[in-house]
Amino acid sequence: MLSRDLNLIKNHFGSRLGLLRYVKYRIFNFLGLYKEYKDIDFKNIKRLVFICSGNICRSPVAEAFANNIGVQTESYGLHCRGGDSADPRAILYAESIGLDLGAHVTRNISSYLPHKGDLLVGMEPYHAKELAGIAGKAIPVTLACLWTRPQSPYLHDPFNTNQKYFQKCENMVVQSTKSILDRMKN
Repeated sequence: MLSRDLNLIKNHFGSRLGLLRYVKYRIFNFLGLYKEYKDIDFKNIKRLVFICSGNICRSPVAEAFANNIGVQTESYGLHCRGGDSADPRAILYAESIGLDLGAHVTRNISSYLPHKGDLLVGMEPYHAKELAGIAGKAIPVTLACLWTRPQSPYLHDPFNTNQKYFQKCENMVVQSTKSILDRMKN
């Protein structure tokens, strides 16, 4: 029974810590703590800049998906050294939906050059907090899965997770990117 429950948690949330953070941040979202990250004027957005921790799993898939339909995008990692390839599972996932991550090379946020019309899109609340410190009020910041149903300010890093959660996470990345792109069109 415990093993089955643990597998269920790993499949849906990545890990026990992923579940705890998911619940915590959903409660915070319900209490309105992330309202500022939903207050985006999409008619002024010209470029999406996706951010995750390592720039090897979540943000490269979002970047490739948006680029594939002609939207200007970039992606960075908050805590990567830069110069690494995408995660092999991210490359395979991208291939499964018709995208190519083979040439992706990680970039650290320190090489980000802000442009008027950028929207910084983080995957976790601490990403948004760090990004707000970097960009100040000049560049809007949001969280990817605040634009999905159900809303969640937290998308657990799939790097050390099983294949089932990895796939679910990347599907959420694509879903959130589609939702953001739809808002940019309107």
